[in-house]
Amino acid sequence: MKNSSFHPCEKSRRTVTSGLNLRSAALLTLFWVASLLLAGCSSSEHSGDATGAEIRFWNGFTGPDGATMEKIVKQFERETGIRVKMQIIPWGTYYDKLVLSLAYGGAPDVFICHANRIAEFARYGVFRPLDDLIDADKGLPVQDFLPNIWQAGRYEGKQVGLPLDCHPQGLYYNPKLFREAGIVDAQGNPKPPQTWEEFLQAARRLTRDKDGDGRPDQWGFAFTWLRTNWITFISQHGGSILSPDLKRATLAEPPAVRATQQMCDLIYKYHAAPKPEGFDSWMGFRQGRVAMALEGIYMLSSVEEQKGLEYAGAPVPSFGPTRATWGGSHMLCMPKDLPPERAQLVWRFMRYLSDHSLDWAEGGQIPVRRSLLKQPRFRQMRVQYQFAKQLPYVVFEPASHKSTEIMPFYDAAIEAALLGIKTPQDALNEAARRIQQVLDRP
Repeated sequence: MKNSSFHPCEKSRRTVTSGLNLRSAALLTLFWVASLLLAGCSSSEHSGDATGAEIRFWNGFTGPDGATMEKIVKQFERETGIRVKMQIIPWGTYYDKLVLSLAYGGAPDVFICHANRIAEFARYGVFRPLDDLIDADKGLPVQDFLPNIWQAGRYEGKQVGLPLDCHPQGLYYNPKLFREAGIVDAQGNPKPPQTWEEFLQAARRLTRDKDGDGRPDQWGFAFTWLRTNWITFISQHGGSILSPDLKRATLAEPPAVRATQQMCDLIYKYHAAPKPEGFDSWMGFRQGRVAMALEGIYMLSSVEEQKGLEYAGAPVPSFGPTRATWGGSHMLCMPKDLPPERAQLVWRFMRYLSDHSLDWAEGGQIPVRRSLLKQPRFRQMRVQYQFAKQLPYVVFEPASHKSTEIMPFYDAAIEAALLGIKTPQDALNEAARRIQQVLDRP
């Protein structure tokens, strides 16, 4: 269930990542057909002189992150004399426009693609592989990148995306409410939970009926974005949406069912979280009516702007035996038909953004290069620093080119289970059946 209070930037991003929908899939299919028809013709789109020194850059950074990116871009322009024409397109329409530009002309020289969409686009051969540029750039410390994030930019043995950042989910908590509930360490500082037992105990203590009307006025925990919350839970129990070869639906198997039941228990057995219906969870956290919530680092700006709110961040507690948390990543990509000299120019810009990803982190992201994560400046970004501890075990959504098509089925199953409409097993069985039908189609 979507929450209407999400940060505008992220809300629109969700529309897309959730929106990886049938319309988008249809456009990609259309793109494939158009690519065949236009083969051999499209290279003229980027046949300009590389010394033209103007780069077209598309992204969907419509929130505060857009202002942060604009500052970096202007700095690049000042230092290099190369002009960057940056176009910010709301995520809700971003991918549709990108698909059409790649198919019919007008594509940018460099664009952002979320890690979970890499396979979907790469299947149609729209990316220019970056391997030759990486090999030629002896100054690029490939080993400096966290390997799991670097891997997310690969498709069939080729590097097609340069990771700009990672935005993992973490635990936001309200220190004031923790102190009031006596959940503190030996020094009297708020103590965020690290284990399921500590989390459950804290959630129950922080759930309070202040006016005695039999209904909680303050919740210990609330589910926000159901999909990503669920992926964190099932991953910690060893569950997954698809099998490793991406050919089989596995979300109805015991680990995922067990995790989904654990989520339901927070609502119906322990009464420590509200039903995700008729309750604005993130707004509740911002207003101090929810003590803990799982959300992405991209939501940081929305709590920073909330006057009077005490907030802090911590890694997601261990709900199961495996360390895992959902995450996403913005990948920098080039279109396939970029001439060599122009690709070199664009690579210079991409490399610059990567080198300055600590500046980018100021806007609510996390760098993915070890050397930057160790910088004292990054350690001072208190929430980013806490969330960054999870980078080695971030879990992305399945790298399937059918991710757009299968997403609505597990979204519906999660919602049905958490609303108590179906048991977790029944809801996930139905989703698995439908997803398998999609996977079995050519």
